[in-house]
Amino acid sequence: MDIISGINSNAMARVQAARLSETKSDDTFQAAMDSAMESKDKTKLRQACVDFEGYFIQMMFKEMRKTVNTSDGLFPKGQAEKLFQEMLDEETAKAIAGGRGLGLADMMFKQLSQQFLTSAEAEKN
Repeated sequence: MDIISGINSNAMARVQAARLSETKSDDTFQAAMDSAMESKDKTKLRQACVDFEGYFIQMMFKEMRKTVNTSDGLFPKGQAEKLFQEMLDEETAKAIAGGRGLGLADMMFKQLSQQFLTSAEAEKN
C-alpha cells in the first residue's frame, strides 16, 4: 500500500503544480507581451498571441469537460487519469493554436501590431 499512496501523492503534486502553472500563465503572457511591445519585435508578439490562444483553448476544454457526467461509468476516474486528461488537453490546445487555430491569435496580432505603428508615429513627432 505504500507504493500506491506514494503514486497518489506524486499525482496530486503534479495536479497542484498544473493548477499553479495556470496562474503563472497569465503573468507569462503579460511578460511576453510587454517584452514584444517594448522591443517592437513582431515575431515575439506573434508568438505571445499564439501562446495566449493556446491557453484560451485549454481553458475552453477544461470548462467543457466540467459539463460531462463522468459518474455513470463502471469505474470512477482516478487522479492519474484526470492528470493525463489535463495534460492531453494542454498539448491538444497547443497543437490547435500552433496550426491554423481559431483565429484569435491572428486578430490579436493584427490589433496589437497596429499599436506598433501608432507608437512609432508618436515617437517621430
